[in-house]
Amino acid sequence: MFTVLIAVVSAGIVSPVYEEIFYRGFLYRWLRTRFGRGWASFISSAIFMAAHIPTYNTLAISFVAGLIFAWTYESTKSVIPGIIVHGLTNTIFVLLTAAG
Repeated sequence: MFTVLIAVVSAGIVSPVYEEIFYRGFLYRWLRTRFGRGWASFISSAIFMAAHIPTYNTLAISFVAGLIFAWTYESTKSVIPGIIVHGLTNTIFVLLTAAG
């Protein structure tokens, strides 16, 4: 149970905060000023996916999630909605993994 709690805190709270601040709040915005929204979404999502390479079975999900989080950031001009969705998604995956 303690291991699951640590995994939820790490994957469901800590990681979404720093990942959304970095990937959408910094990287996506920087790329958008140089390449436009489409390429910025694609490149930042590819880098986000590459950062998750140890989990090869979820790379496509990571890429699509990166696109969704970039769209969410672009739509709201805030990383907060992405942090919330990212955190909930990661928490669900942790709990499903623990239950399986």
